Amino acid sequence: MKKILLSLLLLTAFITVNAQQQPYILPGKGHINVENLIGKIDTNMDISQLSISELRVLRNAFAARQGYLFESSELRSVFNSTSWYDSLAWEREGNAEKMGPVKYTKEEEDFINRLKTRENQLLATNFKPQSGIVNIDNIINPYQLEDFPTPLREHLQNYGFGIVESGHEQIFHIYETNDYTMFPNFVTTDLYLQLFHLFLDTSIRKVEEGQLSKTIADLSKAMHGKMSAIAKSTKNAKMRDAAEWNATYFAIAYRLITGEPLNIPAKYREMAAEEIDNCNNTENSLSNFLEYFEVNFAYSLFRPRGHYTRSEICQRYFRAMMWLQTVPFGTDKDHQLQRAAVIAEAISGDAKLKNAYNSVSEPITYLMGAPDNITILQVADIMRQQGVSALQLMTSGKALDKFRKKVDEVAEKQTRIRPKFERTSHNKINFMPQRYQPDGEVLQEMADCETLPETKRDVPMGLDVMAALGSTAAERILIDELQQDKQWEKFVPNLNNMKQRMSEIDWKACITNQWLDALNALNTQDDPRVPYFMKTAQWKKKDLNASLASWAELKHDAILYAKQPFAAECGDGSLPAPVVKGYVEPNISFWQKALTLLDDTKRVMNKYKMLNEELTTIIDGMREELQFLLNVSKKELSGQKVTNEEYDHIRYIGSSFEYLSLQMIKEPDSYLSAWSDVQGTDKQIALVADVYTANGENNPQKSIQYEAVGLANQIYVVVEIDGLLRLMRGGVFSYREFKRPIDEQRLTDEEWQEKLKQYPNTGKPSWMEEITVPIKSKPIDNEVIFYGTGC
Repeated sequence: MKKILLSLLLLTAFITVNAQQQPYILPGKGHINVENLIGKIDTNMDISQLSISELRVLRNAFAARQGYLFESSELRSVFNSTSWYDSLAWEREGNAEKMGPVKYTKEEEDFINRLKTRENQLLATNFKPQSGIVNIDNIINPYQLEDFPTPLREHLQNYGFGIVESGHEQIFHIYETNDYTMFPNFVTTDLYLQLFHLFLDTSIRKVEEGQLSKTIADLSKAMHGKMSAIAKSTKNAKMRDAAEWNATYFAIAYRLITGEPLNIPAKYREMAAEEIDNCNNTENSLSNFLEYFEVNFAYSLFRPRGHYTRSEICQRYFRAMMWLQTVPFGTDKDHQLQRAAVIAEAISGDAKLKNAYNSVSEPITYLMGAPDNITILQVADIMRQQGVSALQLMTSGKALDKFRKKVDEVAEKQTRIRPKFERTSHNKINFMPQRYQPDGEVLQEMADCETLPETKRDVPMGLDVMAALGSTAAERILIDELQQDKQWEKFVPNLNNMKQRMSEIDWKACITNQWLDALNALNTQDDPRVPYFMKTAQWKKKDLNASLASWAELKHDAILYAKQPFAAECGDGSLPAPVVKGYVEPNISFWQKALTLLDDTKRVMNKYKMLNEELTTIIDGMREELQFLLNVSKKELSGQKVTNEEYDHIRYIGSSFEYLSLQMIKEPDSYLSAWSDVQGTDKQIALVADVYTANGENNPQKSIQYEAVGLANQIYVVVEIDGLLRLMRGGVFSYREFKRPIDEQRLTDEEWQEKLKQYPNTGKPSWMEEITVPIKSKPIDNEVIFYGTGC
């Protein structure tokens, strides 16, 4: 940060000298040369064609000529572009008492009053233009852009805002640029959502690398030992075979996470080697060991994605956990059900093993959601309730049938996400199942797996999720703009069923549920006090873009644990700084839900000892920022005055968020001074997650659906503060959605970022075109105004 600031200050000194050689002309019909305002001003001039910006500068020129230090950043910037203002301001700053108050002649006072009267007349037309909803001629700081592109002017006039594709590595970079150029900040919900994702993603990764990976390795080794001991000691052939298969199962998990071999029974050694190869090659194939003789097992899921590409430990943990979560024990197959019973009995009868299992399973449940398939401990509970042992299940058909009936009964109630084309066991037990997340159920139900011979809707959309959660804007886009109901007659009935289903969800059950609930609040706010631009259908699209991008981040962060739907199996020494009046997007319902989400995240992570002192400091810092954004939003909507200290906080918020982000991603005992020091994938905001496998029997073009985030974009918004329209700038996500052929390897973040370099438009939703300004490059800040400030 300091290095960047020093460079900018040096550049300022150089460019100021050169810039002042070129007099600055205010934009507008008056063609006012600011440099000449030190001289004679025609107080009888015709002011009827002047804009508010011109009137305001002209009115304050008389004070500027006396060195008056303006609190307004807009006025300070304009007069600092001259060769004379800075020296006069320094003189007054050092001799304020001697110079006394600013004085005006009678002629100047009359002129100032005439200018003020005209300003007030124009201010009454802020929202009464001949076309559109905003009178952009009343913006007081248009000169902060070197050029004001016509498409941007049209978007601001029609909607009050416009998104400009700008390709920033991080959202907070936009706010830091604003700070240096004194461009008013518009603080979006996107800025905080990105920070929350980064915190959850990096903190989970650190826990996985530091705690969970070792626990899974130790647990796999211990279970292998238990199973091997049972195989040696039992006299029952079925028990022996079950124990040997189980020993091999855990030996594979241990090999995947550590790279080290354990002893495997001779009859399974060749099959185990094939399994290791299949998991590492990540291509779907048949499996003798797993008894997938006619249907491919989904080894493609074993390719490390999300943050699991960041280190070898993460990659190994990913493969081992995917093995423990996805290899099924079918309840319809006696020997598989019996194998699960042997594991359940062993782990439930050993307190140390059970505690180790729970130390992994429980925090994942509270963070990522409840198990979707039956867990091994649920099997143990049913065995205990029925008073039956694993050996009895080997020797008594009656006991096994009764046991199966109960397991199936629990599975029917618990399992929500099932392939539409089931080719293996209907009910499955997993050692440590993947997790149910409500959006997964929506995705599963919003693809057409029924129409024959060919599907009418091969993949679901992110908009389906938001519509099911209650976003009327998402539903409107789906039906009115994309006409999904015309393509598939069951679209609306299925969507209505999912809306009903989502109304039954316990949104406080886990952190990912609460994350979805916060996004729902973002899309469904109905506070009548919000500013004009937030009441438009176009702003609803901005909210959808933010919520969908954040949802893509959620799927990225949960990619290992969430059950994926399948169609089928398979500076010092300067004058006092001026006040830059920024604005916080006042979506109070969202900020409140986000605060609850953060508090509950801290509570869960504290409970399972996932927070060290450093992470605790970070999450407390996030809370301070979040509380501030909520407090300012309340002030904005209630008409209370935002203090200068709060405006300063808004101005410097980019630096605050960069600092928190740096603390999140840095390695222990390392130091990152600025984002330029960051290396690797996490330097960019761009990420990707595969969310749905479209491999139904009625789908001739099988594919994988992806949700993704591109590089960050700018948003320009016209905000009224104290009756004046200000052009503000903030940062927003770039949401992406696309599909790729199923025979291509599942994308990693690294591959996605490379793809964006070659094909930057990949996955842009058509419905975002309305609010995206069609210009080839982002507007350039006015360097004459900027570099004249010395800030």
